[in-house]
Amino acid sequence: MSKLAAFLGKAIPAHQQKQSSHLGDRTLYVGASDIAGCPRKAALGKQNPTGHDIKTLLRFSRGHAAQAMYADFFRTGGALFEEEVEVRHPAIPEIRCHIDFLFYANRQTKRLHIVEMKSTDGIPDEPYASWVDQLHVQMGLLQLTLDPTVEIGGSILVVDLNAGTYHEFNSYTPNRLVFDQLVEKGKHILAAARGECTPRTEPGILCGYCPFRTGCPSHAVALDLPREILDAGRKYLELNEQKKALETRLDILKNDILTFADGTFKGASDGILINVTSVADSTTIDSYKLKRNYPDIYDQVTKPKSGYVKLEIKPFTPLAAQAA
Repeated sequence: MSKLAAFLGKAIPAHQQKQSSHLGDRTLYVGASDIAGCPRKAALGKQNPTGHDIKTLLRFSRGHAAQAMYADFFRTGGALFEEEVEVRHPAIPEIRCHIDFLFYANRQTKRLHIVEMKSTDGIPDEPYASWVDQLHVQMGLLQLTLDPTVEIGGSILVVDLNAGTYHEFNSYTPNRLVFDQLVEKGKHILAAARGECTPRTEPGILCGYCPFRTGCPSHAVALDLPREILDAGRKYLELNEQKKALETRLDILKNDILTFADGTFKGASDGILINVTSVADSTTIDSYKLKRNYPDIYDQVTKPKSGYVKLEIKPFTPLAAQAA
């Protein structure tokens, strides 16, 4: 390991700890993100806090960087807001949240707006259910601490720093029925963290990142897909079919162009350049024959090849439905 790698291996966790210091000891309370996620993950995380690898810490740092960047944008634009506003449940202080951005129309306003920020690779067509639940916890807790006449709104700002794009999912308002259900979930997580009950599981899109996935009842056998994953699978199938149709059309168009070119060709008109070149014949090694006829040489010239994750999505009919 290089000196720089060793240095960063210590500096990155220290930086993340500093950036998250305002959250306090998260083993002592249930936050909005805990309630929005899987109860088992939240409860076990409080019983057995685990560290994160550097890759995960860098993802967290990306979120902090995005939030700091947009805070500067808001200040430059003259917006009136506060960052990281902590709100506790008046009757259950162990249930609390930290609001990314709380906007005011003015200091005397009767209208407040919460913005929950998410940094992602690619912006989804719709916000994930966990994001919406997190926002509802924040709006509900804030509503409990304010005059009933204060109007509260909320939105989710999703930022893709790599692509340089953002999108706001807007027009959310407090919903007491939804909030009460989420508070009950928070109380369940508190009880499970204290060892008073077995935590429920809620499989979701973040299961792959869970440090407690091993031994999870929801992954002991083939499970029904969470709604978000099911929707993603359906969209994948639809887009894959479109891809096949597009590839067929592309092949037809390609053949038309190559037939016209009849070999090497270069031409341009109206902003379109077409360049057809020939790739010379080459020689390759037949690895099957090399291994069969010269096994000693084969062993000397081969090297390990990294494995990869294979994704297979296809229409599926349960056996019971097939027999019907």
